[in-house]
Amino acid sequence: MLFRRSRQKEIKMIWEVVQSQRKSYVVGTAHFFPYSFRTSLSPYLKTARTAIFEGPLDEENLAKVLEAGCTHEEASPLLDDLGHATVLNITKALAPSRRNTELFFIPNFRTGRMENPVYDMVKGMKPWLAFFTIWSTYLKKNGWKYSVDLEGYTIARELGKQVVFLETIEEQIQVLESLSYEKILAFLKSVDRWHEFAQEYLTCYLDGNLKKLKSMRLRFPSRHPSIIDRRDAIFYERMLPYLQQGEAVVFVGAPHVRGLSRMLSTSGYQFKRPGSPSKTGATAPPPRSG
Repeated sequence: MLFRRSRQKEIKMIWEVVQSQRKSYVVGTAHFFPYSFRTSLSPYLKTARTAIFEGPLDEENLAKVLEAGCTHEEASPLLDDLGHATVLNITKALAPSRRNTELFFIPNFRTGRMENPVYDMVKGMKPWLAFFTIWSTYLKKNGWKYSVDLEGYTIARELGKQVVFLETIEEQIQVLESLSYEKILAFLKSVDRWHEFAQEYLTCYLDGNLKKLKSMRLRFPSRHPSIIDRRDAIFYERMLPYLQQGEAVVFVGAPHVRGLSRMLSTSGYQFKRPGSPSKTGATAPPPRSG
């Protein structure tokens, strides 16, 4: 196990958004994480009128994502382009134990050979789905079994809150389809640094450090500025009516918080840590010049 056993943590990736005495909150989420924030998130959702998420999180819509990511091809060109050495390193990273990597291979009784299960894992998948399957398998293997999005969604449903989604599942699939193949390859080829990336993100998220998060985002295929900035504008436009009403808790991926903070500050909202002085100070990035 590369990481400590999961347990409850206090959410620090959260900001208070206030205008005309109407208060809401923006939570920067992590789709996978080794700690739970359920206890910390519950008080914010208990007093909320509306819980807002990037996109649908129910099983029916998630099944649409899986369907969109599948092809009729048996082979995976992604693994071919990665090369045998990289695939072997990925296999070792996904194996239940480094000492028993050979036990992770599956015997093919027709050929009498041991076959690499990673090929079977991503067979028939488009590159973006193969990438997320491999990366999420790695994270879960190392104890990243929680999801801030899903915890917030589950709590909101349990409390009977109004739930709103900022994107349709079709729009989210379009984002996935637009991911750079070159960036997917580059990230997978850096398998020897995955532990470093995960630990760096862990520290950054627990500290609620948006500045450091920005410097990290270019490593991950879905955190390219062209994707982040475009979706920031969409999220801002669609969440604004609920912020104007107040008593909303907005859950968006942590890399989106920095851009949203600029837009909200420009629109006259105070964007600050919960319970902090009324001035935004160093917790919110300054507006972009030019």
